[in-house]
Amino acid sequence: MARTYTTYYLRFASQEEAETKFTEVNYRHTETFEGEEQTYYAVRGQIGDIDIIGDIWNDDGVYSEPDPETGEIEVITPPTKMEGYHVNIILEGALPEALQEFVVTPSSPYRVFA
Repeated sequence: MARTYTTYYLRFASQEEAETKFTEVNYRHTETFEGEEQTYYAVRGQIGDIDIIGDIWNDDGVYSEPDPETGEIEVITPPTKMEGYHVNIILEGALPEALQEFVVTPSSPYRVFA
């Protein structure tokens, strides 16, 4: 029988909020490697994966035409940041209750699992 997976798109107010919630549900892990503390995100106890996207920028920046001599492009108006800190999670089972309130349904996801 084929496995069924669900992709969850989450939006947090900040990276700090995401880290706090991932710690709460045991998705944030820290280990020491070669004397340095390393933090990583992983689903344990069920099949799944986490894709930390972070900040997403809108495609609304305005740029100059390339300079004919140098090829340099000048930023006239920088792109604006979309609201939130974004994370995708794919799971065979249910999303932990503590993360439910952060689920959003984007009309065109920035990034998806293959």
